[in-house]
Amino acid sequence: MYLQAAILAGGKNSRYGGFHKAFIEIEGKRIIERNLDVLQTLFDPILIIANQCELFYEFGLEVYPDIFPGLGPIAGIHSALKNTKAEAVFVSSCDMPFLNDAVISKLIEGTENGEYDVVIPRHNHKIEPLCAIYHRRILPQLETFIENDSKRAVRKFISMLNVKFIDFDSEDEKAFTNINRPEDLSAAAF
Repeated sequence: MYLQAAILAGGKNSRYGGFHKAFIEIEGKRIIERNLDVLQTLFDPILIIANQCELFYEFGLEVYPDIFPGLGPIAGIHSALKNTKAEAVFVSSCDMPFLNDAVISKLIEGTENGEYDVVIPRHNHKIEPLCAIYHRRILPQLETFIENDSKRAVRKFISMLNVKFIDFDSEDEKAFTNINRPEDLSAAAF
């Protein structure tokens, strides 16, 4: 199955005082650069989904805005699926500094037979819908959901799909760390 990756970087960053989380520097490297280092070993090409497209042109990648702006992550997933040329897209949030190739490779293995709409990591009984693989065939269903559901919650949409959960141990948990607020950065184990 032909897969592409998309980094979702369209958030308002309100919990980080408006500073774009993709550009938070950790150990001398911005989060988005850390993510690209990992993703470029597994995918070509990579998309960036961002509502401030101009911030991301420096990376020389295709950058697309949300088609349904202001709706949060569901709109980012939609834009990634709408703009990909691949059968499926690995989406990751731009605020995950410890993303790693072992976790992503395990998710890719879960797409082998192509029967699942979504392949999502699960750890400690929590799912990570913003570090998952979405099949492009769900696009019409996603558009209908966005147009008709008032909350437009990613988890609610996922509950309507044929999902494969990939379980991860506590040793992989660091890969799912999100930096949403300055205190998350302080608490992150480097």
